[in-house]
Amino acid sequence: MAIFERDISNKVLLDDTEPITCHIENWQNVNGHTEFVIRVHRGPFSDQTWKVHKRYNDFLKLHQTLQISKIPLELPPKKLIGNLDPKFISERQQALQKYLDSILMNPILVSSLPARSFVDPANYCQPFGEIALQHVSLALRGEFGWEVAGPLADIGWRLRKHFYTIKSKSRSKDELIGSWTDYGPDKYLDDKDMHSVFKSLHQIKHPYIGHIDLCLCTEVGGLVVREMSKDGSLRDYLCGAKPKLSFLKKYGNPQGHKQLTVEEIAMHGRQILEALKFLHEKGFPYGHLHSGNILIENDRVKLIDIENGVLGVPSYYRPYFMQHKKISTLEAIDVYCFGHVLYEMAVGSPLHESYIADDNFDCPSPQIRKIIESILSHEACKNGLPTIEALLIDQFFSQVQLTLSDSDKAHFKLPSAAKEHLKSVVLKIEERLKGEQKVVRSQKRLTKVQEMMSSEEERKKHRNRMRQLREQKSKEGSTKNESKKNGNHLERCDSVSSSAATSVGTATPPLAAVPSPPPPPPPPPAISNGTNSTPAPTKDRSALLGAITGFNKATLKRVETAVKDLHT
Repeated sequence: MAIFERDISNKVLLDDTEPITCHIENWQNVNGHTEFVIRVHRGPFSDQTWKVHKRYNDFLKLHQTLQISKIPLELPPKKLIGNLDPKFISERQQALQKYLDSILMNPILVSSLPARSFVDPANYCQPFGEIALQHVSLALRGEFGWEVAGPLADIGWRLRKHFYTIKSKSRSKDELIGSWTDYGPDKYLDDKDMHSVFKSLHQIKHPYIGHIDLCLCTEVGGLVVREMSKDGSLRDYLCGAKPKLSFLKKYGNPQGHKQLTVEEIAMHGRQILEALKFLHEKGFPYGHLHSGNILIENDRVKLIDIENGVLGVPSYYRPYFMQHKKISTLEAIDVYCFGHVLYEMAVGSPLHESYIADDNFDCPSPQIRKIIESILSHEACKNGLPTIEALLIDQFFSQVQLTLSDSDKAHFKLPSAAKEHLKSVVLKIEERLKGEQKVVRSQKRLTKVQEMMSSEEERKKHRNRMRQLREQKSKEGSTKNESKKNGNHLERCDSVSSSAATSVGTATPPLAAVPSPPPPPPPPPAISNGTNSTPAPTKDRSALLGAITGFNKATLKRVETAVKDLHT
């Protein structure tokens, strides 16, 4: 148990096939230059996020490195004057966001070490090649007559798989290639069982599985030596690429795509299915079928890298079948990968989607189209894929006549203890896959709910804005009506005022504010006095007139006398 725990701790837990997304949140000025703050998110788990700070020159270096792929990428041009203007920086930020998205959405570019180290420097800035060379040298130290001649370019897509030219004293005329692979997250065998399985792999024989010349494993990874194929893999043939060129240069933007004939597709498809059937009958996990792991020699298919299943490394198509619940067993994975290989042989270029979105793809035969749709259509991925046996009895493959000799007998003997442990490995691989598929579905549902909520919030905001706009228009309408009423009232008042103006030009106040004048006194009664008639005086008036007429000035006293009389 202690050995098993040590092995598990030595494996690489990071899955290099997990999708990565980036979002440039903002920018900041640091010592006279602009740094963009990028938030990176890896895989289906929401807590795997971090931030990186990059200058424009960092983007430029990445762009120059990726130019070897000849994939058209639009990097915003450099600017020497006015590059600190906030408006210019905001526009550049949007352009750099599009540039990052175009890299991360391309399966070739996102698999490269420059792209991964740019967004995840904590995990991908190690000297992988130097460390791997040390492991290979240590693994070969105990093998007499074997040595490393030199490293090869990154001819494969895996970041933790390195290739070397190997020399053997017993086979000095043969060109041998060695591949070193670190243990991946699905490595579940302990050291003892791993050595036992690798020893059996060295002895495997099958007409459609590549022969292994040397197979070694350590506590951190495995080394497998094979004879190098001059024509390269099936993908090299379809892309018309030289086998020893780097992965980016070979498959980034190949100049031409070749297609196999219907007869070649039927024959090679049947051979691949026979090899897959053999591995599943032996209980050996594979799950790593793709055109880069298929060699064609003398019209025969040779599957390679069958050791990847026990090494625990993630599959090339893992980001694709992670999205489909029904693809959760190793047989379903192999069938799904076979569908992608069949599509690539028929069309001439790989399918960079998890399923066929358009059924109008160019296919040389209706039978091939039917088989591809039974594996890669949306309905097939949703409802379930055919089995390997069902594909073998299909008329398109069953009519192929395979020519085998006595030396082509299949042989693969595993110890009983190793067989039992491999069953446990298969269950654990499928269990991990189902768990992550469940997380992916949960994240999809959460994203969908968030989108619905955000759209509902947008609708609410729109309704609130429309209601406020209607209320504002209603208020403006009532204000206009009130102003119109007051204006009409003032006009009426002005007309009344002008009509009530006096003859000398003074205007009276409005009629509502003017009190009614008192009635005039009645005229006095008329007094007959000869010829003239005057109004007759009343009683009070007669007394007043009498006092006036009987007034005697002599009766007046002086003021001093009057005051004295008042005091006395």
